[in-house]
Amino acid sequence: MRSESPLSTNSQEHNRLRKALRESELLRELSELLASSLDPTRILQVLVRRATEVCDVSRCAVWLLDDTCTQFLPSAYHMSTQNLKSKVFQAADRVWHHSSIAFNNPVIQQLLQAQGLLSLKDLSAEVTLLPLAEKFFVRSILLVALIREDRPVGMMSLDNPGKCTEFTDDQLQLARAIGQQAAVAIDNARLYQEAQIERRRAERLIERAQSIYQVAMTVNSSDKLSEVLDIAAEHLARGLHTDQAAIALIEADQLKLVNQHMLPLASSTPSSKLTAFSNCCQTIKQQTPMFIYHEQLTHEELSWFNYLGMGNILIIPLLVGGTHYQTSQELEQQPCPKKHCVGFAFVDYHHHSKPPSSGYIAFAQDIAAHCALAIEKAYHLAEAQRAEALANERANTLNAVFNAMTEGLIVCDAQGKVMLSNENAAYFLGLKHKSKKQLATYLQHHPLHTLAGQPLAPEQFPLTRALRGERIRGERYLDKAGDGSEQAIEVNIEPLLDNEQKKIGIVSAFRDITEQVRVERRIRRALDTMLHAAEAVSGVTNIKEILYRVLAMTLTALNCERGVVQIYQDEQQSFLPLLSIGFTEDEVKVWLSEQANWFAPDGNQSPGLHEQLKEGHATLINEEQLDKHSTLVKHTLVLATPITHNKHLLGMMLLDRSTHYKTPAHQTPRATRPLPVLEFNAWDMAVIEGIAQFAGLAIEQTHWQQEAEIARINEATMRESNELKDEFLAITAHEFRTPLTIILAHSQMMSRLLGRAVEVAPELKERLNESISYIEEQTRQLTNIVNTFLEVTRLNRGQIELNPEEIDMAELIKELVLNHSATSTIHEISYTIKKAHRAYIVKGIAHAYSKFLLICCRMRSNIVHRVALLRLRWHNAALIINTPQLRLRSLITVLEFLCRHNNIFLSVFIVPLISAIARLVESALASM
Repeated sequence: MRSESPLSTNSQEHNRLRKALRESELLRELSELLASSLDPTRILQVLVRRATEVCDVSRCAVWLLDDTCTQFLPSAYHMSTQNLKSKVFQAADRVWHHSSIAFNNPVIQQLLQAQGLLSLKDLSAEVTLLPLAEKFFVRSILLVALIREDRPVGMMSLDNPGKCTEFTDDQLQLARAIGQQAAVAIDNARLYQEAQIERRRAERLIERAQSIYQVAMTVNSSDKLSEVLDIAAEHLARGLHTDQAAIALIEADQLKLVNQHMLPLASSTPSSKLTAFSNCCQTIKQQTPMFIYHEQLTHEELSWFNYLGMGNILIIPLLVGGTHYQTSQELEQQPCPKKHCVGFAFVDYHHHSKPPSSGYIAFAQDIAAHCALAIEKAYHLAEAQRAEALANERANTLNAVFNAMTEGLIVCDAQGKVMLSNENAAYFLGLKHKSKKQLATYLQHHPLHTLAGQPLAPEQFPLTRALRGERIRGERYLDKAGDGSEQAIEVNIEPLLDNEQKKIGIVSAFRDITEQVRVERRIRRALDTMLHAAEAVSGVTNIKEILYRVLAMTLTALNCERGVVQIYQDEQQSFLPLLSIGFTEDEVKVWLSEQANWFAPDGNQSPGLHEQLKEGHATLINEEQLDKHSTLVKHTLVLATPITHNKHLLGMMLLDRSTHYKTPAHQTPRATRPLPVLEFNAWDMAVIEGIAQFAGLAIEQTHWQQEAEIARINEATMRESNELKDEFLAITAHEFRTPLTIILAHSQMMSRLLGRAVEVAPELKERLNESISYIEEQTRQLTNIVNTFLEVTRLNRGQIELNPEEIDMAELIKELVLNHSATSTIHEISYTIKKAHRAYIVKGIAHAYSKFLLICCRMRSNIVHRVALLRLRWHNAALIINTPQLRLRSLITVLEFLCRHNNIFLSVFIVPLISAIARLVESALASM
């Protein structure tokens, strides 16, 4: 027995050594396997397989802690024996891949507190892990925490499914050692995986940065916008790992496709109105990219994107304005300017249903920002090119305008050096185009003169004075050429100011006024001629003498030798010769007979000339108006000017400038050539027209003076006749008053005697009284007429005068109706005064108006038996007096007297007229 005990001990020791060597070999092999790969999946598969072998268990599982450190997720699983049924094992395996253990589970916390190693004899005793024990047939289990640098990375579980197992210390030590190596390997694999992810991310970022850089370089190049957008779309599709990308611009509320990268072409583009694309409008409002699924597209968007061959779409707005990136602090300090959309970038995710990540979106925004910058740059470049073209066009236009101007434009600096000039400047100052001549140099070689011919000193030249600050407007001077010709020039100068309103030079405009000066001189001479003509005819009342002086003045002014004046006769419509200068008596008859064939109204040689003369226009007669067989010289010139006043033809002046009257039939060989004939020009015609109009005015004034003299004689005759008439009226009135007074006295005496007579029958007495009253009334009326004639006579002689006063006609009518309304027992007198914006005020004599109205009221009973309406009007205002009478068929008489304001002769003429009308009407009614 003693001999066997050492052997048994040695055998056990040998077995332990062999077991330790084997375990060491397994651990070393496991360590090599774990270190040979950095793939987490392979590491976990090796770990669970070797752990079951080393620890002598049937099942090993590895649970890794998720990124949030809230739960353990199953990662690797291995079964060394298939003690369970196949279906049960497969079901448990599917459930295990979808299970998890919370990190805050009490068992997990107990494992961490037990230094990462926990052996449970019966897992079903743990309430929190009971479902796991039942599903996976777990009884006894060994849990090993995978801890790396005091940081849990996972958990490993060892068990024999469906069996209760007592784990030995060796198994515990092996499991701990395997767990430590597994934690290191898993952590290294994770670090390697993260490094790989970061490397791939860095590669993507570098690729994106290169794409953005390439797009930015293309944007900053001089390539066309379409080429820039082609490159941008290509990099956008490559950077987002898609095959399709398109860029569209917004033009007039329409989407215009300017690029399509890897897109199918179609023959016709569907409608692309922006307002119909609701998703695009939403991206503009949000100013952020938007991922749209194919099912979310509207009908219009679906049609358009089907044309592009796109499914799920990432819409990136191309925004300009503001800044692309701003920190929160910058946003608080300075608000971002509002952006506006100029287009869209569309990226197709036809084979992807998952939206792109934020990194891809940021890359797409960067590309979109550069595209928007390229679009804005192209817009600004196009605007600049248009502005440049417009500026060049305007510059060319101004240059053409400057060169087309008749004025010479010269720009000088403050020192008098010519900086700019147009082509016409050479005509005034001898400057070539773009010449830089000094002003002093020009003045030294070109002496100038005033309009009076006096030399002009250089310091008095307008440009020199303008450089000193003097204002120059309309300055004139003479420039004499070497050949003796003169040129009158007018210059206007304005200062040239800089941005600070400081004078840096002058701008001068030169204008040729030579013809204007000549015209002014001619006008001055013409005015002098008119003045001399006026002086010549002043005080002359004889028409023939006036026309003679005018003709002589005209011949002198126009440098002419011969002339004729004819008087126009309206009845015969012909001209009658009145006088001539430069002709003998025989010559003028022959000359007028030869000229009669063109200025006669029925002449065949010059139709229309007579009408032109009657219109008052001067006419130049030359060989075009002459007969082909006329014997007049070829250059015979006759200037015919009508003498008119207020378009009324009074006569005609004929001037002849020909040097010879007749052309000889045969010229001798040695005959000298006559001097050229000076023809009449337009200026001569204008001057003679003015003289002829002046002559017509003088003739008309002479006629007026004669008519005025006749009128004065007639006025004196009429005045004498009026005096005789007044004297006759006065005598007649005195003669009438005596018998009228006697008749009135006898009628009154007869009335008294008849009243005292008793033996006269009453009927006869009544008839006699009526006749006597009628005779008395008529006598008084005749007496009033005689008195009126006497007043008129005295008024005409100035023995009395009327003093009119303002009369209120409304008050006068009221008083009249009130006083005489009771005089008639069968009639009623009333008045109606209409309101007016002006008072019924007239100026005259009150008793005359009263008498006038009274006579009108009395006439009612003698004229009508219906309604007599008296209407008086003052400035569209009416006063109406209604006098109702008895009806008599359809007889209606309306007397309307229009009394004008300030009519002071109403009492003299209207009252007798009304009385006479009353008597005539009474007589007419009596005869009826």
